[in-house]
Amino acid sequence: MRAPTVQKDFPLETRITNRQVTFARPFRLVGLEGLQPPGTFILTLKEEQLDARSSARWRQIAAILQLKSGRATEYLAIDMQDLREALLHDTQQSTDPPFAPATAAAQNPHVLEMLQARQ
Repeated sequence: MRAPTVQKDFPLETRITNRQVTFARPFRLVGLEGLQPPGTFILTLKEEQLDARSSARWRQIAAILQLKSGRATEYLAIDMQDLREALLHDTQQSTDPPFAPATAAAQNPHVLEMLQARQ
């Protein structure tokens, strides 16, 4: 008689990456009161591996934006779609004719990077 096979669960690996996000103009995000000043902010993404046997696929489980005001730093959990829309809106605010989203993304490498991460 053969012993039953035991399926081992592979622990999910997580990774944390930091990226810079730049707004050229004041912006709004859900969860923040009023307009935020323009600037460069640190975005921390936490992801978990979808399949422990393959390192090619990751799922985002958290996005944290660091907002500095004087000596204080606020950490805000944000929705990535809200951030993408705010970045697109930021690139579309100019005296030039409005851009199609793909053109706006091409002009701002941070927007392009965020859109590619979504796919």
